[in-house]
Amino acid sequence: METNVLSVTKLVPKDSHKSFYGKALVKQMSNGTSVLQSYDTDVCKRDAKGNIIRLWPGWSVTTGRHIAAFCGMSKKKFTQLPINKN
Repeated sequence: METNVLSVTKLVPKDSHKSFYGKALVKQMSNGTSVLQSYDTDVCKRDAKGNIIRLWPGWSVTTGRHIAAFCGMSKKKFTQLPINKN
């Protein structure tokens, strides 16, 4: 089954910043999954059941802010997730 992108929206910060200036996007997929894209890299996704799946092996302060706004995870929790390349 092919999954298509239904929409792409700018991620809204959950801290004192007003914007991520288009550097963090959320892609809504046809299968109910939401994918966080930070600086053109798919970082993690939330599946239709609400599970967070890590797609990117790295970490940076700015992408960490994007992750926190997307799913509320800290660096410790995010880096403990196994990396899924699918």
